[in-house]
Amino acid sequence: MIRMLYLLVKPEGMSDEQFKRECVRHDEMSHGIPGLLKYEVRLVAEQPTDTHVPFFDIGHVDAIGECWFENEEAYQRYLDSDIRKTWFEHGKTFIGKLKPFRTEAVSSRHGE
Repeated sequence: MIRMLYLLVKPEGMSDEQFKRECVRHDEMSHGIPGLLKYEVRLVAEQPTDTHVPFFDIGHVDAIGECWFENEEAYQRYLDSDIRKTWFEHGKTFIGKLKPFRTEAVSSRHGE
């Protein structure tokens, strides 16, 4: 399983409500993209600082997106898809900044 995680920041001047509407639209557009097993975006409700280990500041984050792919072949189909390219063009209209991570499971306990 391949999982990509994205920290998202809305563009300056965009309202929270407009950003939320565009996130919903982006989610709807994700259906049917070849190779993409699952897409989820979650708005950040708050950024608590009361942690049990030292806190580090990464700056403001408005949402967190995540994409799942079954394997490298599915990920390549996704990358090659014209639908995905259109989806990314929509992302440019409401995502001001992003920070992507390709993640790796530390155990297979959860079926990954």
